[in-house]
Amino acid sequence: MKKLLIGSVATAMAFCGGVSAKDIEANIALSSEYVFRGISQSDENPAISGGFDYSFDNGIYLGTWASSIDFGDDFDTSTEIDLYAGYAFDLTEGVTLDLSAIYFVYPGETDELNYVEYVASVSFGDAALGVVFSPDYLNAGDSAYVLNADYSFGLTKAVSLDVHAGYINGGDGVAGEANDDDYFEYSLGVSAPFKGLDLSLAFHNTDIDSGSSEDLADERVVFSLSKSF
Repeated sequence: MKKLLIGSVATAMAFCGGVSAKDIEANIALSSEYVFRGISQSDENPAISGGFDYSFDNGIYLGTWASSIDFGDDFDTSTEIDLYAGYAFDLTEGVTLDLSAIYFVYPGETDELNYVEYVASVSFGDAALGVVFSPDYLNAGDSAYVLNADYSFGLTKAVSLDVHAGYINGGDGVAGEANDDDYFEYSLGVSAPFKGLDLSLAFHNTDIDSGSSEDLADERVVFSLSKSF
């Protein structure tokens, strides 16, 4: 899968040959916690993240994003690196289709955790619907799919309310201690600019119930401070 994604990126870059970059953007963020699909990836500790995005006039984009993580003493890694490439184009006026591939890399684990996801999403207005497929989710030996729904609308000219819901169906152990093969997660957040920075406050929760006081998938509030360049 790694070779497949690298080949896809190389093809995309070749296709972009001679096409000037439409936008190059960098971002950095400090969060009270890194939550991915409702589950803490930083053992409920603060996380720092950042990335680069390159988009082209023909709709192709490439990027990378990384974050600090903490999976406990059983895993010899402290970083997640995401490599992605995609193509976005208008289906009709106001409706955009986005097709992409993401390769998740966890340095230090010698490919023990690395895996790939393929994403298709359609956005219209302030809403978006997406489906994710992984042939080997979390490199655990089972395929999985994810369904996402997102909606964002302005409370004021500067403040927005962001609503997200997701359903994850995968192999045993996807939900960690709960050992469920599927679960539902959702979040509700508010974001606003402040002195050149972006502030966000989001409530996350899942329907996972492992009965453990150390459960990393219970309800939580995450605060983030970010900046784009």
